[in-house]
Amino acid sequence: MSLRGHHKVTTAVVQTARLLVVRFGKQWSALPSQGVRGVLTPQEAGRAGRVTFVGVTYEDVDLAGRLGTTLDISNPDMRVVLYSNGQTHGAVRVEEVIGMIEVERAECRPLPSHFQKEERTWISGTTGYRDRLVLILSPEWVLGELGEVVGSGVRPHAVSVS
Repeated sequence: MSLRGHHKVTTAVVQTARLLVVRFGKQWSALPSQGVRGVLTPQEAGRAGRVTFVGVTYEDVDLAGRLGTTLDISNPDMRVVLYSNGQTHGAVRVEEVIGMIEVERAECRPLPSHFQKEERTWISGTTGYRDRLVLILSPEWVLGELGEVVGSGVRPHAVSVS
C-alpha cells in the first residue's frame, strides 16, 4: 500500500523451474518440486504398497512400470518419493534421487512436434542436467492414473518391488 492508500500491483515472472530429478534404470526423469512431500528410504516406507507418513496415506504408484522400465530393488540408493497435488497422494519408488535442481524456464523444452499421441500427456517437456536428457513428467499423469489404478484394481505394466 502506498502513502495515499492505493495498492500497487506487481507481478513477478518466475524465470526458473524447480525439479526433483530421479532415475529409473538408465532413464532420468524429473518431477516438479511443488508436488514433492518427502523422500524416504525403503526401510522407512516399507517394501511395497501404501505408505503412511505424517498422517497421510500415499498409494503405491508404479511409475517405473508405466515408463517401461524395471527397478533394481537391490540398489542401495533406492528411494520412495512422496508426491501429491493436495488431493491425490502417491508413493513413487525410484532407483535413485539425483537431486533437486533449479533450471531456467528457457532450458525446459517442449516435446518435439513428431510426438503427437498420449505421450504429450505423460511428459510436459525435457531439460538437460549433467550432460543427460531429463524427461519432465506431468504431475497430472503421475497422479492422474492413480485414481484409475486404485479404482479398478488393475495395474498396467506392474513391476514387483517387494
